[in-house]
Amino acid sequence: MSEKPQAPIENRISKALASASVSEDRALRNFRYVVASVNDSALAVWGDLWNELRGNVTTNGMVTPEMEQGFKPACGWPELLEKLWLLKHYLDYIHRFCKP
Repeated sequence: MSEKPQAPIENRISKALASASVSEDRALRNFRYVVASVNDSALAVWGDLWNELRGNVTTNGMVTPEMEQGFKPACGWPELLEKLWLLKHYLDYIHRFCKP
């Protein structure tokens, strides 16, 4: 029996990309991957911000007296403010992406 040789991978990929539109299931899966990725980034930034407060905030969320006197982030104010801005950006993106 002679089998038809399979087309090179480049040709198969090109045909798949040029063929019919993405199925709804695939589009939803892609949407979930994008949102999950942005959410992971937002959680990482939140973790960085929380680590800046570690040692100055108790486990139940109370601020220590030393911190009440004046908080100085270990990473410096510019980096802390950049992280806050980045967190807002990620959350805004997720909000706009998920809004009907």
